[in-house]
Amino acid sequence: MADAERDLGTKLDWVAVDHFNTGHPHSHVIVRGVDERGKDLVIARDYLTHGLRERAAALVNLDLGPRTDLEIARSQQAEITQARFTGIVRRLFRSADALGHVRAIHRDGVEQSLRAGRLQTLARLQLAREVSKGTWALDPELEPALRRMGERGDIIRTMNRAMRERLPQRALSDYAIYEPGEGKAAPIIGRVVARGLSDEFYDRHYLIVDGVDGISRYIDIGSSNEPIPDGGIVRIEPRVAAARDVDRTVAEVAAANGGRHSIDGDLSHDAQATEAFAQKHVRRLEAIRRTTGGVEREPDGTWIVAPDHLARGEAYERAVARNNPVAIETLSTQPSERLSGHDGVTWLDRELSAA
Repeated sequence: MADAERDLGTKLDWVAVDHFNTGHPHSHVIVRGVDERGKDLVIARDYLTHGLRERAAALVNLDLGPRTDLEIARSQQAEITQARFTGIVRRLFRSADALGHVRAIHRDGVEQSLRAGRLQTLARLQLAREVSKGTWALDPELEPALRRMGERGDIIRTMNRAMRERLPQRALSDYAIYEPGEGKAAPIIGRVVARGLSDEFYDRHYLIVDGVDGISRYIDIGSSNEPIPDGGIVRIEPRVAAARDVDRTVAEVAAANGGRHSIDGDLSHDAQATEAFAQKHVRRLEAIRRTTGGVEREPDGTWIVAPDHLARGEAYERAVARNNPVAIETLSTQPSERLSGHDGVTWLDRELSAA
């Protein structure tokens, strides 16, 4: 940060914290957006994307020494077979012609061999095909496909690390990634093995659940901050993205009042409705407005509700499902091994009664 101050020509007001909550220890730095004169701090985009990285690399070199040619060569060779988006692929993209075709030929012999090897790997992954001798067409979905593969590889490594510590008897063949599949996946029940942070920037979390069917699953639970006991028994099911009964009631009230919804309109529409019931509708409308802008609020507190409100309610649910793709129900706060001797009704008793 002292280097950054010299580069930017101003003192910086900043704070940093070291994190060890993922598989890769790292640090976060927050910089106040004003310079030492109290004016807006303006930092060039290139400095943010490249300059800081170069400064950090230079400091690492001072401590550890520069990477040797052999280390660099080994790192590049390793990229050839990796099922993830790599620097070689990025360079292939930059060299593509107007038709999106690439060639391995390069004036640097090492680079040429790296490209040729990587194209062969992409062909085996069915993400590239040779259209003529030495000319390759890359799959239009190459980058997202490779990034998904890389994510899956990271997930398997995360699971392996957690399971090795908690359930070493589980084999890789017992691992799976839970795919909600737009609400079509079957619910699962199991014991919470681990919880972690998968994406700090977007505050996304994951669970590893050892299912009663003998399969251990990695589950993306999105931004859910619901307290989940370690070792507890949970039920996981996809969050269904569909309009709710509250949306149907709002649409009925609006249709009866010229496309507008209000608390008074709610109460007059249903003689048995209460103020709390009407406020529930208002909270739902406010949530939709903040998330998707699907409704408008007038200064007097009334709401303009479109004729396709049910479709807008469904769009809101889809947006919620992207952030929280699954619904989590805690069946037992205690691990299953403690339930057999517990004095009182437990989840096991309910399961035995249902059977």
